[in-house]
Amino acid sequence: MRSKQPQELLHSVWGYKQFRDSQEEVIQTVLSGKDTLVLMPTGGGKSLCYQIPALIREGLGLVITPLVSLMMDQVTTLNKKGIKAIAIHSAQHHREIDYLLDECIYGGVKLLYCAPERLSTPLFIERLQRMTVTLLAVDEAHCISQWGHDFRPSYLTIHKIREYLPETPVMAMTATATPRVRQEIVTYLKMDDPTIIQQSLTRTNLSLSVRIVEHKEDKLLDILSRIAGSAIVYVRTRRKARELSHFLSDQNISCTFYHAGLSNEYREERQLAWKNDQYRVMVATNAFGMGIDKADVRIIIHYDPPMSLEAYYQEAGRAGRDGHLCFGVLIVNPGEERSMLKRWKQSHPSQEEIKHVYQCLANNYGLAIGSGYMTTHVFDLGRFSKRYRLKADHAHRCMKKLQENGLIQNNDIAYEPSRMKIAVDHKELYKFQVAHARLDHFIKSILRLYGGRLYSEVTVISESKIAGFANLNMSKVKELLSKLSDIGMIYYFPQTTDPTVTFTTERQDVNKLNIDVERMNFLKKTSRVRLDALLSYFSNTGKCRMSVILDYFGEKTDECGKCDVCLGKNKQISPQVVRGEILKLLERQPLTIKMLGQAIEFIPEDVVVDHCRALLDAGDLIMNEQSELIIND
Repeated sequence: MRSKQPQELLHSVWGYKQFRDSQEEVIQTVLSGKDTLVLMPTGGGKSLCYQIPALIREGLGLVITPLVSLMMDQVTTLNKKGIKAIAIHSAQHHREIDYLLDECIYGGVKLLYCAPERLSTPLFIERLQRMTVTLLAVDEAHCISQWGHDFRPSYLTIHKIREYLPETPVMAMTATATPRVRQEIVTYLKMDDPTIIQQSLTRTNLSLSVRIVEHKEDKLLDILSRIAGSAIVYVRTRRKARELSHFLSDQNISCTFYHAGLSNEYREERQLAWKNDQYRVMVATNAFGMGIDKADVRIIIHYDPPMSLEAYYQEAGRAGRDGHLCFGVLIVNPGEERSMLKRWKQSHPSQEEIKHVYQCLANNYGLAIGSGYMTTHVFDLGRFSKRYRLKADHAHRCMKKLQENGLIQNNDIAYEPSRMKIAVDHKELYKFQVAHARLDHFIKSILRLYGGRLYSEVTVISESKIAGFANLNMSKVKELLSKLSDIGMIYYFPQTTDPTVTFTTERQDVNKLNIDVERMNFLKKTSRVRLDALLSYFSNTGKCRMSVILDYFGEKTDECGKCDVCLGKNKQISPQVVRGEILKLLERQPLTIKMLGQAIEFIPEDVVVDHCRALLDAGDLIMNEQSELIIND
């Protein structure tokens, strides 16, 4: 049977008529069997570049990604399209991982998404050698570099599995990587003379600006009043997300908020409502944005700046994916630099502080020295901090350092709905029902709800639906499902929603804790380099902002002509554009010339003032007794 070609799959599975930018070039290079490094901006469609080759070739594609929430979103989307995809991560029970790995050998799985810390486990390595892996795709590949903005030590183990996949091509993908980071990706993944496909990071429809103001709330309202359309406002903390959302709502701006501490139900509900334009503004921490499929976001506002240009440009790049004009605005206080330097210092705790938090973690879960390897535990930062009299933000920073040293893995909230599969054939299940008459009605209820696919695939179920159909309460349904799972009649995997922490080594004696001080000092140095680059971007007043960012990533470009710096230089802005902006504001209310000059964000104030005077001279505008301009009808 003839295998489908990339263009056929693009149309039949994804419904697109043609590839974007360099997607087809990447796919053809991967299909040729070459190692490939892909540099593609946020929203560039990287996932299709490994999904389509995995569908075309025999066997499965193995995708490494650190983002559990993103991998689950991808798996759900692919399954809805009829493509068998699964994910393996630390929040899952050992029995489920065991079953899913078997499915990769015998069950026709086309895409296996895997968190990097799983790669070194004996169970994974043993099953990997029995799989037919035709592509190894490494997403967020910058995580492998100590010069990258999100270094993950677990990424340094990826090259080891290549020993078991000597003929399998590697595809590494990232949206933001400097030349040094790119070289480290190639080196650490042991890529063999890779083809490097680099799509320009420039966004020709994105207007960037920095606003240095005393009162951020006033400037935020000002920007939102003048730029219509969907918006994301990024803040640093969960508390700020909630408070700023309430402030905007009080100003009659349709708004909601999002952070990783919300329940999955609330996060999904708010994300969907914003995507469907029920809310205009989403105030969010950096937990929001990955995998967001909304093309018409008109403005990204950073109310609190991130700590690197990589993070800033990745988040700003979520605007204007429809190709229309969009804006990225960074609002800073005059004293922002001091507070960011303070945060940078606090983010590098001492070795003793890190050891203390490790001891508290081990005590929290009762782990003896030498135990706990690859065990995963539900983790509540607030409860943990209170129990051991720690400041929550300090505990979080120490845990990040423990992760950088490969001792633990902090897992983002890994929501998965409840799932089950019948573990026996029809005849054996029937015999069981006859022998256990009290469970017969319960089993029949499940089969009537979900049908025969329960015999062939892990199926998402709802305990509440089963409870209603079988006339039982929820707790009884869960009890019976667990009982059937324990005796081997079904696989039952209850819903998971909680953040977790995984011990990626055996619990160590805290006095002999394996902390790489040299690496810690190096990471501190590299983080300061990234912070300095961002602070330089703040203070820049003479160079095109897009050029500053692309220079940082090793790419040259002409001036964009749209950022605040370029507009400040270019006094020959179209009179029609300036006139249109002036009249649009005056249609709402009378304003003074000075107020107009300050209100039109992306046109220099002196240009606005000159055009106001010209319109007055021409009689198109008149001035009232309060020195306010009014349109002369």
